[in-house]
Amino acid sequence: MKLRLLIVDDDRTLLSALKTVFDQENVVTVCNDGKKAIDLCRNEKFDLIITDLMMPGANGLEVLTETRKIDPDCLVVLITGFASLETAVQAIREGAYDYITKPFKLEEIKIIVNNAREKIRLIRENKKLIDDLKNAYEELNMMKKLLDINNVKSEENNEDDRPVIAGSMLPFYYSSTVSNGKSSILDNLERISDLKEKGLLTGKEFELCKSKLFNSMGQ
Repeated sequence: MKLRLLIVDDDRTLLSALKTVFDQENVVTVCNDGKKAIDLCRNEKFDLIITDLMMPGANGLEVLTETRKIDPDCLVVLITGFASLETAVQAIREGAYDYITKPFKLEEIKIIVNNAREKIRLIRENKKLIDDLKNAYEELNMMKKLLDINNVKSEENNEDDRPVIAGSMLPFYYSSTVSNGKSSILDNLERISDLKEKGLLTGKEFELCKSKLFNSMGQ
């Protein structure tokens, strides 16, 4: 997974070295001024920022504070040559993801970036899972309402007492799921097939729903 990475340091030699290290597997932007870095974050989205603590324009803590106001999901790693517990605690309190002191080995910062990549991946997966669950809940809730409203007996099989969905409501449900882009035609076909298998749709209702689905996709 490629990260959109912003590296901020007034040491041009270190800046160049870090860009070389991370440029192969990430989309890297470099900047040698803290204020410019903040301005960049207002116009572009970054997954991870690696910033020096002592810089012209704005220091690393200011970059941390301002960029997290702009994008709370962005992770920030601070680099400093002035190691102190007080600075480290302040950085963590302000929301820094990690903290590394100069001099450091490139392997050390590569480990930090890889750990950040894994955290970002998990965050994205969790968000997708939550979105999927919300969508599933919305669809189940919609289906429940349709079943409650249209709890009638099948006119084709008088001996069958199961609830069915009135044909007039099926086009509304399936056209809405198609139009908002949340479901593909295959997803909806699977849904109505599942309903038919569970006995909630008659053969005629299934064909009607399938026909409305294809008509909606062709509009």
